[in-house]
Amino acid sequence: MAESGSTPSLREALATIAAAARAAYADGSNLRVRSSGIVHEVAMTRWFADERMPGPACMVGVSGWDPAAAHPDRGPVTCRRCLKLTHTEPASQQLELFTPKPDQANAEDTAGGGT
Repeated sequence: MAESGSTPSLREALATIAAAARAAYADGSNLRVRSSGIVHEVAMTRWFADERMPGPACMVGVSGWDPAAAHPDRGPVTCRRCLKLTHTEPASQQLELFTPKPDQANAEDTAGGGT
């Protein structure tokens, strides 16, 4: 460890950054990358010098592994990949891309044996 007043080694600096990042997620927070509207599940990922850092469970790329790019978020996980990995139902805010027209829905029901 570096003595008081001396410059810490690179490994010590990375260990300090990684420990601070892990502490930020210790309360079970989820993760948001920069100003993205997507909230990710957190997984510990290997960072520089074999340190462990919180990262998106889906392993989506975070440009340059900038530790300041990700920050804790208390909102529910909305990342489809993270939800699939944890077998969790998607958030109810997910928008439906295509809704069947009423006449198509009725035709499908009768063709499939429905009433």
